[in-house]
Amino acid sequence: MLMRRILLVAAATAFALTALPANAASAATITPTTVRKAYLATTETFANPGRGFYRYSETHFTADRTGHRPLDVAALVQQRTQNGVTLVFRYFYLDGYRDRDAIETADLDLIRADLAAARAAGVKLIVRFAYTESSSADAPEARVRAHITQLAPVLNANADVIAALQAGFVGRWGEWYYSDNFASDPNAPWRLSDADWSARRAVLLALLDATAPSIPVQVRYPGIKQRILPDATDARAARVGVHNDCFLASADDYGTFQTEADRDWLADQTRSVLMGGESCAVNAPRSEWPTAAGDLARYHWSYLNADFHTDVLGSWGIDGRAEAARRLGYRLRLVKATLPSGARPGQIVPVRITIANDGYAAPGARPVQLVVRDATTTQVVPIPADTRAWAPGATIELVTNMTAPARVGIFKLYLNLPDPNAGLATQKALAAGGGPVNAAYAIRLANVGVWEAKYGWNSLRAALTVA
Repeated sequence: MLMRRILLVAAATAFALTALPANAASAATITPTTVRKAYLATTETFANPGRGFYRYSETHFTADRTGHRPLDVAALVQQRTQNGVTLVFRYFYLDGYRDRDAIETADLDLIRADLAAARAAGVKLIVRFAYTESSSADAPEARVRAHITQLAPVLNANADVIAALQAGFVGRWGEWYYSDNFASDPNAPWRLSDADWSARRAVLLALLDATAPSIPVQVRYPGIKQRILPDATDARAARVGVHNDCFLASADDYGTFQTEADRDWLADQTRSVLMGGESCAVNAPRSEWPTAAGDLARYHWSYLNADFHTDVLGSWGIDGRAEAARRLGYRLRLVKATLPSGARPGQIVPVRITIANDGYAAPGARPVQLVVRDATTTQVVPIPADTRAWAPGATIELVTNMTAPARVGIFKLYLNLPDPNAGLATQKALAAGGGPVNAAYAIRLANVGVWEAKYGWNSLRAALTVA
């Protein structure tokens, strides 16, 4: 009997010694589970930062100090939330400074306040400085450069809410045309001497050199950039786009296209630089929707004036106007994804997300993040990607590996495309709910049921179970 007990204990011990290592090996090689998702597109028109139809505004800095009209935060918020407006054009007319070198501190503070109002409202500004809207009376080159030097610190401190800085300053409306100081022949303002171009070059380069590299600058027509920044290797050239302020108004858009070659040049340039503007006159049939649709796509338009020219925009019809509202700039949508659905704490798991761009233009540079979140923890996983290369019509594959959270739980998955400026994208305290400081500056994807307005994130409609 004793011998039998000894044999049974030995057998049990042998079984335990062989079984435990087998289980340990199995646990060490658990393969994470995945889920495949497909996403439904939406035709809804909604707000997205830095693109779309803009609203116009202007203010004047007159000698008698009666011309300033400040931006109203409540009105801007209403435009954004009710009408989907995320861009506001802001004319700063320096009427009282044509004959004065120094801009008063009080006026610089008013400009600063307008930029702060834009930030508080969750919008960005398209900024242009000019000296007059009623004549060709602008300022001499040296004075313009002095004004740029004084304005630059204000602009640079608020670069996060400047969607575009138009070259301005020269000529009526700052459009580089009718000018007392930058055109030798007032009867033929398009006929510029070498001296005229030298003065204009000094202004544009002063603006580029004084302002932050993150601020896009636009010139009125292709010939300006071709003449002043012909060298594509000049880093300043990568910042300079075009604003066409007579879109479709004539065969050459009132001189915007000075040669046929300008059209191909602009179509190529605007793959990577900012394009926007406004219409200025009815010119049927060119200004009607069939031609507009082709030109908006060919020249990669990101923004357009909603207030002018209303007859041109009206001729596009409800459907044409709605398509432009959806496609100006970028329009990104989820196509499909392969996402982790189960993993051990700390396990490396793969992620693959497919996105399409149905807009007219690529988005600017911004982070791409996978957000992994439960009730108490938010984990942000950077996804390597250059959003500037997300061309219209392209399909983009986002691929990365992420480390599963270190504790067990069920974590929802989101895609976040926040503003590149840390001040507009900083995460709040996790216990308070997380999310960007202002969701208005994060990109919303064009899919049904994915937008999380509280956080500015796009739900991937999937969860990861860590166990």
